[in-house]
Amino acid sequence: METNISAHTLFHFTYNKNSLLSILKNGLYVRYSLENFESLINDKAEIVFPMTCFCDIPLSHVRRHTNTYGKYAIGLSKSWGMENKINPIIYTYPNSATTSILNDVFENIENFFDIEEKELEKFKFNRSAEIVYERFNIREEEFSKRVESVNSKLSHFIRYIKPYEGKFYRNGNYLENLVRFYDEREWRFTPSREFLFSKEMKDSYKSEYFIDPRKRRALNIKLAKHIKLEFEPNDVKFIIVERDSEIPDMIKQLDDIFGKTASSNDLKLLGTRLISLEQILENL
Repeated sequence: METNISAHTLFHFTYNKNSLLSILKNGLYVRYSLENFESLINDKAEIVFPMTCFCDIPLSHVRRHTNTYGKYAIGLSKSWGMENKINPIIYTYPNSATTSILNDVFENIENFFDIEEKELEKFKFNRSAEIVYERFNIREEEFSKRVESVNSKLSHFIRYIKPYEGKFYRNGNYLENLVRFYDEREWRFTPSREFLFSKEMKDSYKSEYFIDPRKRRALNIKLAKHIKLEFEPNDVKFIIVERDSEIPDMIKQLDDIFGKTASSNDLKLLGTRLISLEQILENL
């Protein structure tokens, strides 16, 4: 029998039952996270930006993942994930082809716009070029918009890049040993720069805004007012609790949360998708 190396489900793990219940009631909130790009992208090390993360790991291989990210989870269909623009991460390493291309883009993009800006200045003061200037309707305001558009897309793109292995920040410190992030098979959602700006929020912050719990909480509360990932009961493929003994109460909780909105068949089906981590580790 063939063994899948990826799941048909995107799992979001969390640390306790209350967090899982909050997800089931309210959807998945987007949170600010600290990412370390050291040695990957020039002039960028620690960046704090908003995301919601999932893993694409078969349940038979989740033991190590649960030790890091928690023993409770919701599993949502990949089709739901793709509809919500959730993307698999691009993993890379220092001096790889990927990082070389990115750094070349960042280095050359400013030179490109500097050259074009000088050409625009020539158009302004060269009467023979005036017709060409008008024909293409090139104006400084439009040029600025083009610069902002490119910067915005690049800024958004690097949020889907992660080191193959690197430093992992947990409970106020980086772990002593490097973590192989590639094993997490991460998929990620992160809102666009334009969306964040429209809500008067920045697309990234310095690490101090994450390390300081008060600042991090303030950012997350503001973000939660504007965006979250919602789902329907039939999008849910798994609900994972830590122990078998928690299942009866969770069945009752599912009835309380979805009983008034879901059909009886959907509610029954949802109950069949409830499983404990104990069962997974013992039997898969």
